[in-house]
Amino acid sequence: MSTSIAVLGASGYVGSALCAHVLRSGILEPGDRLQLVGHGEPSSYGRLLAIRADLLDAFDDLRVSIDVAPQLEDIEADLVVLTAGVPMPPGCTDRRVMGRGNLPIFRDIANACGKHLPTATYLVVSNPVELAVQELSRTIDRKRIIGIGAEQDSLRFARSIARSLGISRHDVHASVWGEHGRHMIPMWHSVRLRGDDDKVFKLFSELEWSAQQKPLMERVANLQEASLLYLQNEDIASAYHLVEAALPDARIFIEPFVTASAIHSTPNATANAVLNIIRAWKEDDGRCVHAQVMLQGELHDISCPFGVPVSVGSKGWILHPNGDSHNVSREELDASIRGIQDALADASAPLSDLWERSIANA
Repeated sequence: MSTSIAVLGASGYVGSALCAHVLRSGILEPGDRLQLVGHGEPSSYGRLLAIRADLLDAFDDLRVSIDVAPQLEDIEADLVVLTAGVPMPPGCTDRRVMGRGNLPIFRDIANACGKHLPTATYLVVSNPVELAVQELSRTIDRKRIIGIGAEQDSLRFARSIARSLGISRHDVHASVWGEHGRHMIPMWHSVRLRGDDDKVFKLFSELEWSAQQKPLMERVANLQEASLLYLQNEDIASAYHLVEAALPDARIFIEPFVTASAIHSTPNATANAVLNIIRAWKEDDGRCVHAQVMLQGELHDISCPFGVPVSVGSKGWILHPNGDSHNVSREELDASIRGIQDALADASAPLSDLWERSIANA
């Protein structure tokens, strides 16, 4: 049976790069379909036609159908990847700033998807990912809404650990829970290493012990302050060297901050996380990935969009049985939940409320 994947926002930088990664990955087979979806404007449609021609020149040998849909109402898809939305403003490193601009976009998409594609599975790339997951879950079965931020953060945590140990990320499994942002929770107890090198296991134990000696957020704040001094002098290389010398859990907070000072999106890392989840969805084999999903009390009484380990398949997501949920502290969970709920409230708050809140937090 053929597979049809639609990319909403395919005319954007991240969306168009993602289309190329999907085709290059071999996930789609001859007879499958990739749809590039616009938002009804002539300029968007024209750009999508140009992107389609470029993709056909590169990948037509795959015999995958590449089509352009001028607007969401024109598509039929098993899997919809949402990359549409207002991008991060130049110089901004807080995804929450995008919330107010993207809320009406997410609501329009949610209403259209709920009407025209209620049984598709949705992968949310757009940020703030928790806000998009919440809005889509208002019109579509929440079990079919999967935010990819937690997978990207977990891959970044695994890479940081692997780099500190001098091994490949392929040999490291690690989980990051919570918000895709400053309230994420790197789960040291989730880390699993392949192999039998005693030196590597000993070095990892030393890393984990070192991380417990000072509170994570204190280390993150100190690292951000130090890296900012370099960035203010436009010395990005020194900022990266500083971050790479930090412990892996703090590194995953600040390395994106440094990256955002030079480029405003990470299309390759984003595409890699999306591809991991598409493979899991297509194989439907129970493998563990990580996602922001709309919880309703299934785990630790959490009732908001939250990053956790899941399995995904044709019927959507379920919590993964090996999620190490017993090793996360209530304090960490509550801090992340509050951060997510505050961000969701900020996105829909009147300007006067936002102003008062900013003064109170100053």
